[in-house]
Amino acid sequence: MFKDYKKDLLKFYQIKEKNDNLSENLKPLGRERLRTECVEVFQKKNAQKDKDLIRPIFDPKRQHEDLERCIERYDLNKFRPLISFLTIEGRNIRNDKFVKLFAWLLDFPPHEEWREFDKEKKEFIFEEAAKKHKKEEDKEDPNDDQLKDESIDEIKNDDKKTSSEEDSEEDQLKDEEGTDETTNHDKIKNEEDLEEDQNDDEPEDEEETEEDNHKPIYVPRFSIHHIAIASIILLFIGSTSFVEWENTPTTIRTPNLDEKCMYWDEDHYEPVKCNTQIAVTTIVPLNLNSLKKQRKINLPDTLTSYSIGKVWYKGHGKDHEFFTDSGAYPLDTQRVLKPLSNTILTKYTSNYRYLLTRLVWFLCAAFFVGICGIWASRLKKEVKQPVEEGETDNAVNFYEAEFAQQ
Repeated sequence: MFKDYKKDLLKFYQIKEKNDNLSENLKPLGRERLRTECVEVFQKKNAQKDKDLIRPIFDPKRQHEDLERCIERYDLNKFRPLISFLTIEGRNIRNDKFVKLFAWLLDFPPHEEWREFDKEKKEFIFEEAAKKHKKEEDKEDPNDDQLKDESIDEIKNDDKKTSSEEDSEEDQLKDEEGTDETTNHDKIKNEEDLEEDQNDDEPEDEEETEEDNHKPIYVPRFSIHHIAIASIILLFIGSTSFVEWENTPTTIRTPNLDEKCMYWDEDHYEPVKCNTQIAVTTIVPLNLNSLKKQRKINLPDTLTSYSIGKVWYKGHGKDHEFFTDSGAYPLDTQRVLKPLSNTILTKYTSNYRYLLTRLVWFLCAAFFVGICGIWASRLKKEVKQPVEEGETDNAVNFYEAEFAQQ
């Protein structure tokens, strides 16, 4: 249970405080001193596991790389619940992250390790917390024995104290009284500081810190890297599909046995029965070669010098039409198509105009995909913070109390 871990940590802190084994920043305990201690300890312990332990407190949204800078700019008022927990008897703390932070400052074992220790191991850790003071006492004992031996020798020799020695003793007594007064004054100031912290530590502060810890964190739904790759793939598929569709020829239906004639349908021949009447269209006898090969080129700007000898045209003035096979002009069988020449190609077609048009279309498509990518990059999703074990215990106790009242 995390409650037992809190009690053991508080006991560990009180033992170190009693034996004067705390850091200079933790005696007396204050908000600014506590923040300074966090900075100094982080300078010594900054492994990845240490960063993962303290980042949820000082940088919960993971927006900064310099974690030490985040600690230095941390709001001092958020340390009040922790100070109240350590200095006021019976005061509880809801935010378990601060408990783990203080255990990290005192080199107290983490909760995951502490709950695996047996009773003897825990008692050994508490004994180690007070061992340093005992060693100092052991070092001071020989000096005390020497003083006692010297006093015995003085008594044996029956040396009398001079007036100067008596004056020095009086001065020493005055100095000791002065030090007592200063220590009492320091104690009074420490008690006043604790009373101010107690008065400032109101339930509203604890509720505010609890609300801050439970605020939802929003992160981008899609990364910029994935959006860029998806945009490139979408542009590539769209461009190739458009080119494939543009160059796909019109399929010609195979004529039936009773279809012995054909007629011109916009850009190709279609088989039809000879007795069929179609308005504004001339029906001619079926020619399988013309039916399969004769096409009208709807994009003359795609023609190049390689088209000479493979393309025929009909033209008069500015009105020129291009076809894929020779023969009669489909709309006027009295006229004959002429083979494409270099003069007609350069005068009435422009491959650069075709490429420029397709480039403009591609840029428009890229702009549209870019707008969609920017919109996708602004989408965010909520990341729920993991519920600490101590918080689940508080929730269980709350519902148990409600059930007991009912």
